[in-house]
Amino acid sequence: MSLIDDFIESSNDTLIPSYTANTSIFLDPAGFEPADPVHMLETGFVSTGLAEDDTEIFSLDRVQFQFPAPLVAMSVSNEVLVMALETNHILRIDLQQAHDVEDIEIPRKPGEGKIYKIFFDPTGRHLLITTEQGENYYLFEKWKKAKVLSKFKGIIIESVGWNRFNGSSSDTSTKKFLIGSRNGVIYEAEIEPTDEFFKKEEKYCKQVYSLNENVPITGLRVEQFPVTSRKYFIVATTPTRLYQFVGIATSSRDDEAASMFESLFTRCEVNPVFQELPGDLPYSELQFYSQFQGVAKSFAWLTGPGIYHGSLVFGSQDVGDSVIDSAKLLPYPITPSDNDTSTITTEVPLSFALTEFHFILLYKERVKAICQLNDQIVFDDFIPLKAGEEVRTMTVDNVKNTFWIYTDSSIFELIVSKEDRDVWKLYLEKQQFDTSLQYCKNPAQRDKVLTTQAEHYFSRKHYLLSATFYAQSTVPFEEVALKFVERDERDALRNYLLNKLDKLRRQDRTQKTIIATWLVEIYLSKINNLENLAASSAGSDDINNYKVEQNVLEEEFKGFLEQYKADLDKKTTYSLIASHGRTNELLFYASLISDYEKVISHWIQERNYKQALGVLSKQASVDTIYKFAPVLMENAPSETVYVWMRQPNLNPRNLMPALLKYDHLKAPENTKTNQAIRYLQYVVQQLNNTDPAIHNFLLTLYATQPTQDESALLQFLASEGREPYYNLDYALRLCSQNGRMQSCVHIYSNMGLYEEAVDLALKHDDLELARINADKPEDDDSLRKKLWLKIARHVVEKKGDIKTAMDYLQHCDLLKIEDILPFFPDFVLIDDFKEEICAALDEYNSKIEELKAEMEEATKSAESIRLDIRELRCRHAVVTTGEKCSMCDFPLLTRPFYVFPCQHAFHADCLITKVTKHLNPRQLRRFKDLQQQITKEMNNVNRTPDNNEARGRQQQPAGSLDRLRGLILPDTTAHIGDDVAVVVPKVDQLKDELDDLVASECILCGDMMIKTIEQPFINEEENDLLESWAI
Repeated sequence: MSLIDDFIESSNDTLIPSYTANTSIFLDPAGFEPADPVHMLETGFVSTGLAEDDTEIFSLDRVQFQFPAPLVAMSVSNEVLVMALETNHILRIDLQQAHDVEDIEIPRKPGEGKIYKIFFDPTGRHLLITTEQGENYYLFEKWKKAKVLSKFKGIIIESVGWNRFNGSSSDTSTKKFLIGSRNGVIYEAEIEPTDEFFKKEEKYCKQVYSLNENVPITGLRVEQFPVTSRKYFIVATTPTRLYQFVGIATSSRDDEAASMFESLFTRCEVNPVFQELPGDLPYSELQFYSQFQGVAKSFAWLTGPGIYHGSLVFGSQDVGDSVIDSAKLLPYPITPSDNDTSTITTEVPLSFALTEFHFILLYKERVKAICQLNDQIVFDDFIPLKAGEEVRTMTVDNVKNTFWIYTDSSIFELIVSKEDRDVWKLYLEKQQFDTSLQYCKNPAQRDKVLTTQAEHYFSRKHYLLSATFYAQSTVPFEEVALKFVERDERDALRNYLLNKLDKLRRQDRTQKTIIATWLVEIYLSKINNLENLAASSAGSDDINNYKVEQNVLEEEFKGFLEQYKADLDKKTTYSLIASHGRTNELLFYASLISDYEKVISHWIQERNYKQALGVLSKQASVDTIYKFAPVLMENAPSETVYVWMRQPNLNPRNLMPALLKYDHLKAPENTKTNQAIRYLQYVVQQLNNTDPAIHNFLLTLYATQPTQDESALLQFLASEGREPYYNLDYALRLCSQNGRMQSCVHIYSNMGLYEEAVDLALKHDDLELARINADKPEDDDSLRKKLWLKIARHVVEKKGDIKTAMDYLQHCDLLKIEDILPFFPDFVLIDDFKEEICAALDEYNSKIEELKAEMEEATKSAESIRLDIRELRCRHAVVTTGEKCSMCDFPLLTRPFYVFPCQHAFHADCLITKVTKHLNPRQLRRFKDLQQQITKEMNNVNRTPDNNEARGRQQQPAGSLDRLRGLILPDTTAHIGDDVAVVVPKVDQLKDELDDLVASECILCGDMMIKTIEQPFINEEENDLLESWAI
């Protein structure tokens, strides 16, 4: 169904013609009228194989449209259809809005002739109209009136070569294009549509080439080279010749009025390239096919002898070169004569069109389609013409790829559907398998091509290629495998199995394992066979070829194992490889599947410990390292330790059996380094291992070394610090058993047994070591002095070295000469230590003088204190009668009070209440305790016989400080009588302490006030009152 029909059916009788009243054109909303019976013939291009599709590729539909006048010319481009009528009217229809038909009249003077041809550009915006008298008009889209092209006057246009590449899509200009005239002249022109009345649309129209013969230029095409934007290919045809022009065009940006193609034609004018086909046909047509509006891929030229067609190959062609490739001439099909059916004639088509795979030929009464691939007629249909109706020609919308046939009163659309439906079959028949695969529409077709291709190569003994395509087909596996086995083509079988294995799905585990195992056997047999051939061809020229082929196959086999290791059964594969004696391949496979134990065991059996260690270092299993540690440590200790040190996640405890088995003295390496100590040092120092067993083992190795040098052992002991990870008792016992005296002294010292450490050092006459350990108890001077006395006594009594003993007085400030004198013999000359004795006496004398000075200073200080006390007793403060308490603001003299040097005065009870809030718990307990003791003492005084007399005296004025202090407590404690004078000193002492506690400082000026800076102005007791005022 045509594009117009699609619209008509969806409109449902809503189409209303919209053109001038004097026009009777209308569209029939009912669609097509019943077509006359059409006899159809399709041969050579019908699918008879898989996925049969009966849909017709070509179908001819009549467009229901009534013309007010005979149709002269028609053109379709970019879904816009224009028609020229004999009445010099132009009808323009946008096929997206088929109900809207524009009727445009061409202004024509008497005698100017009728419309001859129209030319529509690919965008559907620019229309050229030429008449039989050489009058030319231009119609732009949306214009309601065509304009005369005065510069084109006298040119009868036969063809137009639109420039599809120069310019932008938004440009309203036609861009520079070519015009072929009736008299063999090619013009270059450019039209710029304008609405200005006095401005001409045509910018210029200039002759750029002439064929020098008066023949019409029936076809014209402009193509741009894909790579070089300024290089163009131009084709021009006459009824008998096809001209090719290749060259560089002038840039259109240089000068808008300058010719773009003139220089190109000038270069080709001397020796023009053309192809001539003889004939007396007065007309011809030139058609091109391009995909997706790109550069043209092929061309076809309608001539007298037939259709001359070929492909276009754009490359590095220059002036005089041809772009046409693989050109052929297709003779017109023979048909029965109209008058005599027994007579066969060759009829020349009126017009034709070119599709991707077909030539569509238009005759007076019928239309035919010929397949380009096999030159067979695949469509032959009579055109249902009415009486007196005459076929005009064909037109093609190259943008939307639609095909139209028109007569003087009808329009037909030739609908092309699934043109490439059976192309795969035709290419398959021509044995162009790759191209055939490109056009396959479903898996069945693809399988048919692959199967045919495989059988084709198999029949020609190209077994490797055949295997490749058999693997992609659905031919049964057993059938193909038997074919290659019967021909003894093992290489082809291997290729087939590899390709088949690669195409199996992941879930086909069983099939994949079987095929992969079979391939292992084939590979191994082939490798062994090549090895045997090479051995038997020793001394001949073929040996190198065999070895090269063997090496290539071995690498291929390794690649196969690497790719399909997951599909192979380990046990079966091991058995196959071992049965063929392929050790290298066995080790390679074991490494691939991470079976490192097998590889390491092999190299150990071969006593190749370096290879074993190389494999061991590449794997990550610690259990494997533990398993082979003893044998490797025994035979290659240095390399083994290096591998261990590169595995920080090892547990050293699990390596202890290997380290215990290692004997440094029996090691094969000529080295002085104990590898066990080297590894344990790394574990302790670098990995910060804290395992006591490891530290004890390392200590054992150090202590049991055959050398007498203890520096390494001492360095290890020192590095452990005060809280070592090794067992001190074990270490002491071990060092003692192995005669490591210095280490024992260090351990004693680390245990805090400094006396034992010094004794052991002195026992071995190591005075320097004894002195070092004697200074270690820094917080215990008595112990340090005792240790130094031991050293001094040893020096004096054992060695008789009094001078050295005297030197110790300089090293230890705790020792005095009198401390070591008892160690001297009863009769000894003092010449050696006379100076030390004199120095000691002088020191004692100096200390005595210092003590005397300190005593005198103390006496002076005591006297000064006594004077200050006497002065304090005489201090007083003047209090007026109107003085008020700084706390409660009541008269001060109404109750007992305190007065401070800052002139602040407080009632005693106010001061006590305030101060007790700031006392800490300990001070508060002491305050209450003092109150209770004073009360108790005063109660004892009140029980005496002179109690009443004492009370009487309480009423007498008292001006002393004792009177003021007595006011702090209740009246019963105010005064004590002479008969109880024994109690008074104790009470005074208690009151003094209470004064110090309560009145040590002014609460408004002292530290107590400063400490209250962080306290809030409103305390917790006043929160309730504050909340009661809240609004």
